[in-house]
Amino acid sequence: MTLGPIFEPRSIAVVGASSNPTKRGHQILRALGDSGYEGSVYAVSPKGGRLLGHEVYTSLEEMPEAADLAVICTPAATVPDLLRACGERGVAGAVVLAVGFGEAGPAGAELEARLRRAARKGGVRVVGPNTSGLLNLPMGVNLIGARGVRPGGIALLVQSGNIALDLMTRVTEGSRMGISICCGLGNEADVGFGEVLAFLGDHDDTDVIIAHIEGCKDPRALLRAAAAVTRRKPVVVIKSGRTSAGAHAALSHTGAIAGPYDRLRAGLAQAGVVEVTRTDELLPVAIALGSQPCSPSRAGVAILSDGGGQSTLAVDTLHEMGVPLADLTPETSAALRACLGPAAAVRTPVDVAGAADADPGVFARALKIIAADPSVGVAMVVGLFGGYGIRFSETLAEIEAETARSMAALMRGRGKGLVVHSQYASHPSAALDAFREAHVPVIGSLEVACRAVAELQRRGASLVARRQWGRGGTARPDTATGPDRPRGAGGESDAKAHPVIRTVRREDRITLAETESRELLAASGLPFGPLEVVHSADEAAAAVELIGGPVAFKLLSRHITHKSDAGGVYLNVTGGDEARAAFESVAANARAYARTHALPQEGCSATVSPMLPAPVAELLVGACRDPQLGPVLTIGAGGIWVEVLRDVVHRVLPVDASEIETALSELKVRALLAGARGKQAVRPGPIVEAAAAVADCVMRWPDVAEVEVNPLFVYPERVVPVDARVVLRSKSGRSTMQPGRS
Repeated sequence: MTLGPIFEPRSIAVVGASSNPTKRGHQILRALGDSGYEGSVYAVSPKGGRLLGHEVYTSLEEMPEAADLAVICTPAATVPDLLRACGERGVAGAVVLAVGFGEAGPAGAELEARLRRAARKGGVRVVGPNTSGLLNLPMGVNLIGARGVRPGGIALLVQSGNIALDLMTRVTEGSRMGISICCGLGNEADVGFGEVLAFLGDHDDTDVIIAHIEGCKDPRALLRAAAAVTRRKPVVVIKSGRTSAGAHAALSHTGAIAGPYDRLRAGLAQAGVVEVTRTDELLPVAIALGSQPCSPSRAGVAILSDGGGQSTLAVDTLHEMGVPLADLTPETSAALRACLGPAAAVRTPVDVAGAADADPGVFARALKIIAADPSVGVAMVVGLFGGYGIRFSETLAEIEAETARSMAALMRGRGKGLVVHSQYASHPSAALDAFREAHVPVIGSLEVACRAVAELQRRGASLVARRQWGRGGTARPDTATGPDRPRGAGGESDAKAHPVIRTVRREDRITLAETESRELLAASGLPFGPLEVVHSADEAAAAVELIGGPVAFKLLSRHITHKSDAGGVYLNVTGGDEARAAFESVAANARAYARTHALPQEGCSATVSPMLPAPVAELLVGACRDPQLGPVLTIGAGGIWVEVLRDVVHRVLPVDASEIETALSELKVRALLAGARGKQAVRPGPIVEAAAAVADCVMRWPDVAEVEVNPLFVYPERVVPVDARVVLRSKSGRSTMQPGRS
């Protein structure tokens, strides 16, 4: 069933209707009447009688028709039976307000399971339980009891009644925008974030979507829906519980370095979602994105101010956010000079330098010149505009108001965004009201105004890039990864476990030895250099003589994961004597480490490989299977200091070559890859191919929980994987990582 009967019901049954004004069953009946809902409303209560002009039916069976939607206002224990009755009566959807389910402990979780079974058996879609309710203001569907809220284009998807109330209040009081739909998801026993987000993406009355997420039952469904919706409408998210990362039992750096929130955050960004972490940014950013045209591709931000101090702070803030400023043409600067006089600054930021004190209309004339410049995508007014009539003379108030209307119309006609920062934002001002009437954001905080401007500029650039990727762009099909498109020639046979995985499972292990990890990764297209395996000091000496140059000795173990920590790595070993000594040291260190860490003792083996020349950079490329998001790729600065440096980026799989290249550009180590301090720049292609192979390994083999190549030596024209580690899921079928809140 689609969600239409829930969000756009032709008839509503209020189950648990009450004559007590403090009860939700009374408040919702009243709110439906006050909000102008034109569908049929049925009050249901065993007491019968009449209530607020409605006949009260003693049961769902007594209603003259099956309602599209039932609002269940009764205690938790009654809900499963009522949902069963809804299914028998043919009610399509239900909103369950009661608390006392999964959030209340084991008994509540069992009750929620009964609720879910009853709903599925009867074919009833459920919002909740533990929900603040549902609102569709354009239709008058008010199941929250909200008062004085203006209809408009902002949809709210929340898990907190207080946050919903705060947002609705601030939208109504601080702007001329309003609310289209508000939905409290509650425990997501049935209907979840992804499904509602997809519905809102097609909802004609919704222009922008705000989501507050505490926990999400199906984050991957949320990301799929968001990736589709954000191509048409902006989505702004604030996530609570960001720091409860949970405990990890990860056996690789990749699994340990990224918490659940890190991975969810990466997925949201991939999907085109704007995430904020401050509540004061949430609504201004959403209003800007929902009301203003986003920046054309490769265009920057122009600042028009009446004071150098604030405009310089704005420049600093935008620069720190990575947002480009508009590079005004000489012709634009000359026109501004003629308009503003010799004292004005006529490059970004443009400062009117006192020219507006007697005539605020100069802002409109200057903005007309700025808006015509092709380098400008978004304009930001900074300073005290809106306060000239307050600070200098009341006679300027009407000039300001007319100027504001002119500026709003000008930018709308140009198809370019406008955001106004004013230190008089909280004062009564006809000019600022004129901006608000035109749906131009007026923001009192300079930093918040910069964030709103930044997201307008970023969204324009993002939409262009995503359209290019959608057409193929720079993505190479052979590096696209996904469960339905394995790389290589394995085809259907890839569904069977790889021989290495079968061997490890037979031996009741989850950690692969390095040679086994190499073999599995090679099957996904990652080539490795030469390697000799030795089992004694004499074999070690012979291997060094065969290779004929300095070698690296590394412990080969089925149980010890981090070889360096166990004293199992020796570099630049030359000659037979050094080889024998290195092998004996590796063996002794391994035995001691195994005793200390209660690991099984095993015969010592080691790998011997030629020493490599110093690379341009060392990277980590890994992937892990998040308990909720599924496979996630991690790329970052590698080597032994990876967990100290924590210079990593994440991508929820699948990804293509373009997205991997974008991830590389986000690393701090990118300066080394670009050829810092006179070194030759690195070609990204081999890194992208290595990352695609790692991604394929975890996507292709369901048993793989974590895979890591660290370090990956990077040279100008090639990469060489130096060490590899693969960890399988535990016997329970779960990842070795423990799920945290995401």
